[in-house]
Amino acid sequence: MPIKEPDSFSMIGSVIVVAMTLLGTLANYAWRILNGERFRLSFFLLKICISIFAGALVLLAASYSNWEAEIAGGVAGLAGWSGAEAIRIIEKRFLSRLRRDKCDENQ
Repeated sequence: MPIKEPDSFSMIGSVIVVAMTLLGTLANYAWRILNGERFRLSFFLLKICISIFAGALVLLAASYSNWEAEIAGGVAGLAGWSGAEAIRIIEKRFLSRLRRDKCDENQ
C-alpha cells in the first residue's frame, strides 16, 4: 500500500483532532469531579495519555478515509471522552476480525 501524500489530511484538521481529544478528556474528568470524584493530578495526566493515543488512532483513520476536519474533530472528541473504552472497542473489533479471517483460512 503506497504512503499517502503528506497533505492528505490538513494541518488544521490535525490541530482540530488534538484539541477535541484534549477537550473530550477534560470534559470527562470535569464530569467525574462534578459527580463526587476527588481530583488527582496523576490520574488526570494518565487519562490524557490514554486519550491522546485514542485521538492519534482517530487522526490515522481520518487521514486514511479522507474525513472532513469537522467529522474527525467530533470523533476525536468522543475518543477523548471515552479514552480507554474507545481503545477497547477498537481492539475487540480488530481481534474478532483476525479470528474470523483465521477461521476462513482454515476452512
